[in-house]
Amino acid sequence: MQPVARIDLHAGSYFGQPDDLGDRFSSGANVRRGRLGLRGAVFEDFAYNFTWELAPSTPQEPSRGGRIFEASLAYKGIDGASFQVGAWTLPHTLAYATSSSELLFIERPSIAAMASSVASGDTRFAAGGEVFGKRFYGSAFVTQGVASTPYDNDQRGVVGRAAWLALDGETKVQLGFNAAYQAEPGSNSSSSQRFRDYPELRLNSFRYVDTRSLPADSSWAYGPELSGLVGKLHYAAEYQIIGLDTPTGPTRSFDGWYINLAYPLLGEPRRRADSNATWRRGRGGNLDFNQNWGALELAGGYSTVDLSDGPVRGGRQSIWSTALNWYPTDQIKVTTQYQNGNLGLPGRDRDFQSVAFAVIFNL
Repeated sequence: MQPVARIDLHAGSYFGQPDDLGDRFSSGANVRRGRLGLRGAVFEDFAYNFTWELAPSTPQEPSRGGRIFEASLAYKGIDGASFQVGAWTLPHTLAYATSSSELLFIERPSIAAMASSVASGDTRFAAGGEVFGKRFYGSAFVTQGVASTPYDNDQRGVVGRAAWLALDGETKVQLGFNAAYQAEPGSNSSSSQRFRDYPELRLNSFRYVDTRSLPADSSWAYGPELSGLVGKLHYAAEYQIIGLDTPTGPTRSFDGWYINLAYPLLGEPRRRADSNATWRRGRGGNLDFNQNWGALELAGGYSTVDLSDGPVRGGRQSIWSTALNWYPTDQIKVTTQYQNGNLGLPGRDRDFQSVAFAVIFNL
């Protein structure tokens, strides 16, 4: 039995917005994650994790005592395989398979967050399994609703991901594909789907790119992924098409993509994790103020999403980002990030810039 402890402290400031806007992004600070729990093994082959989330689910919202983040049981008695049941963050899309403590930027790309809202995301009820080896990975899960949302268990979905390390030399190339489908979208017996996200930074509650709630018989998301290394340079990219089938009108679809790059300034380059086909941060000597200064990583990226199709005018969001990630020890991450973004909204286009700072402790 081992303790689980996690705290993420975020702070930042927006600037470069038009002065005449009454609904500008506002600066702020919050506790993005605050988790406590236990994990361990039973009879050697069964692993469990129960984690409670104490941080509020959205910026500026009271925590209300917290909620379940993970409650799962996994069987790992077969080499190269894992079978799991419960509620947890499913490894759907490359961005969501990557731990939030090892992301290149403070938040995941918006298109990945929207794709995961179909049938995966955080704390999703699910059952399924993963198989993996030195060069391949595959997963498939059946899912229901989100554990923290009342009456969300009427949903029915499936998600899957496959990846193959096509080149494994000085240059590494991993090809992948992921997909999600939900047959009964919506909560509280409401058959609807809504796609929206923050500007890849959660300092306030504004989510301007937003389709609003749309009547839906089903919803889906799918797309390819590409990642790897060129020498020490890490790259990762995904493209997603997301959409829904409406009960009376035509199918509505939206899309987006991102590309991220990272280069180690101190320590080793990113390395592939066979168990989930992601790229973990490079190792560095723990800070001792002598010869070891931890690992330092410079990252840059671009992401875009378009939520307009026919009468649905959910807007467009494009963001350039750069970040400096410092890992002074294995348990601590310190990030400084800059964003330059553009929002294309019906009658409310605007540019914005932000600087943000994050400290993460992960046990």
